Amino acid sequence: MLAHLTYIPRVIEHMLTDGVVVLQPLATVDAAEWLAGEDDEQVRWFEFPRRSLLSDVQRFIDESQTSWRSGGDHRHWAIRWVESAPIVGGIDLRRLGDDEVNLSCVVFAPHRRQGVAGRASLLALRYAAKVLGATTALIKLLPGNVPSRRLAEGLGATLIGTAPSDAGATHLVYRVALQDLAQRRQPGE
Repeated sequence: MLAHLTYIPRVIEHMLTDGVVVLQPLATVDAAEWLAGEDDEQVRWFEFPRRSLLSDVQRFIDESQTSWRSGGDHRHWAIRWVESAPIVGGIDLRRLGDDEVNLSCVVFAPHRRQGVAGRASLLALRYAAKVLGATTALIKLLPGNVPSRRLAEGLGATLIGTAPSDAGATHLVYRVALQDLAQRRQPGE
């Protein structure tokens, strides 16, 4: 069932699945496929200054792999359906200190609104609690990003305020207590 995945021996233990989606650290061979998934909506909501270049994606993957190998503060996974090989998005955790992580997620256009983000977020946040020792997660999003707001609220996150974004806009900041996720069921269960 998972035979189509690209295995990286050093990070195979970091693969996560709920039986519907699988999270797998990005490999160098994923760079072109990752770049192909980028669209205007992703550029807008992540406030990228421009569309990414292949070299940007390769650098990001290299930095992600380095963090995995060194036990650094950044964890990034590609999201795939268990039954198919293409990357459908990505999920990202960054340790913030004080037992807190930041969660961000992107789902590529053909796979949006299918529950991918919710499933991947639950897997990543359970990992954050169990492996990273996090007790809370922050989710920062731009006010008009309705799907991300619904995701945050669906995870049980509470709006706690605002914060400036790196690009000069204002993020809504949600916080979710990770112990509350232990009993939360995946959609469709």
